[in-house]
Amino acid sequence: MKKLNSLLHPSRRTIVKASLALGSLACATPLLAQPAVIKPKRKVVIAYGVPTLDSMASACFSSIPLGAGFFADEGLDVEIQPMNGASAAISVVASGGAQFSTHSSGALLPAVGKGVPIKAFIVQIPDSFSSIAVLEDSRVKKVEDLKGLTIGVAALTGAPTLLIKSVLSKLGWDPNKDVQWLAVGTGAPALDALRRNRVDALGLWMTPYAMFEFQGAKFRYFRPEPLPSVGFTHTTNVLDAVVAKDPDLVTTMSRALAKSLVFMLAAQPDEIAKLHFKTYPAARPVSLSDDDLLRLERSAIAATIPYMRPNERFESRAERLGDETDARITELAKVLQEGGEIPAALPPERYFTRQFIPAMNAIDFDAVMAQAREFRA
Repeated sequence: MKKLNSLLHPSRRTIVKASLALGSLACATPLLAQPAVIKPKRKVVIAYGVPTLDSMASACFSSIPLGAGFFADEGLDVEIQPMNGASAAISVVASGGAQFSTHSSGALLPAVGKGVPIKAFIVQIPDSFSSIAVLEDSRVKKVEDLKGLTIGVAALTGAPTLLIKSVLSKLGWDPNKDVQWLAVGTGAPALDALRRNRVDALGLWMTPYAMFEFQGAKFRYFRPEPLPSVGFTHTTNVLDAVVAKDPDLVTTMSRALAKSLVFMLAAQPDEIAKLHFKTYPAARPVSLSDDDLLRLERSAIAATIPYMRPNERFESRAERLGDETDARITELAKVLQEGGEIPAALPPERYFTRQFIPAMNAIDFDAVMAQAREFRA
């Protein structure tokens, strides 16, 4: 009876001993495996300042981080949203339709001047890639020979055209009187206008020129001042409010884009081209054979990389990846001010933040380059 009472009414000492025994058993016996908690990726939109993704110039911030998994590694689910121009991309960001925009900084500075609270946080292509080009057999042997002639440009306004006008201004010319201007776009009509002598020179940039050379054109190029001195050419941008309230988001995007730049330098050009059109099959030119497409894209990549400062930023690493100097930002602002695109040149920090440069340069460069060399699309 005594034993029965002890079972029905255990003492406090008995309860404590039993609890300790159960605790020991729990520690010794593995628990059943719990299902892994998969953290959902954060949906992010990048507004791209051109309407199509058919150019390899977009690989370093679109197909590479998507296809090589750099966005996913940072917990991001990224949509690249092509827009009809850089100003449209900035408007989408300002209205909350996208977290980031990427495009020529020639549109960023005017937007900041108009009060849009946005700035760049990474410079993917630092050097100005605009040039004046004439056909190899042209009578124009030097820039001074252009006086009184006609220059074809993508559009009559915008940063590339203003940079070419600034070249002429430094010669002491009136760029609105001493030469004529004709908007010819960046496609086949531009090359046709040059070949048919409707224009005597073109004022474009590396991507259209690479396409024209692929089509058999041979050029003589001129890059007088201020073209070598102007930088801050292609940037990715974010609202000031996001930098203040959600810096972790910008940090993750910075790392993914930085890895993509390193990857672009180290990977085989053919594999980058295959990856790009695997990511965006609708952007593939249907008129080109596989061999011709790869040949074209090789030339486009070869034309782009020199303006990314590969020696300084990837090989010697004497410069920080994603950075730009205040002097070159100021020079661009000065050109835009003189051209009437902005009312005043603001301090560089109004256009660019270096807050995320340390995170970009803390990535494992060697590991990313090794991954790129082994990559096969």
